[in-house]
This record gives sequence, structure tokens and C-alpha cells, in this order.
Amino acid sequence: MATFSAKSITTNASDISLVSTPAASKTKFCEIWPNAKSALVVLQGIIKNPIAKGAIGIVISAGDAVASRIC
Repeated sequence: MATFSAKSITTNASDISLVSTPAASKTKFCEIWPNAKSALVVLQGIIKNPIAKGAIGIVISAGDAVASRIC
């Protein structure tokens, strides 16, 4: 089983495959990502389960990596 760290995901952002989407979808992602990330960080802070915390961390890292590529 591979382990993922936030730094690893962000460092390898160019390896994340993205589907071809209209520019409007990318623009919408860039608009909502900061608020979505904030909500996920809060959620991660209030959840007790370490597996759920880790999963949310992966989503946050992936979102940051995608945002760094398309925003």
C-alpha cells in the first residue's frame, strides 16, 4: 500500500491526470477551491478518526496541487 504525504502530492502535481474540461469548469474550481479548502481544514480538525483525517488531508493536498496547475 502506497503512502501519500501532502508534500509528495504537491511536489508531484504534474503527475495528476486531469480530464479535459471546459475552461468554465476550471474557472469555477479556482473560484471555489479556497473556501472548499477552508471547510475541509475545519472538518479535518473536528474529526477524531485518524483514517478520515488522513483522507481529508489527501483531498486537500490534491486540491492544492490541481490549483497550482490550473489557477
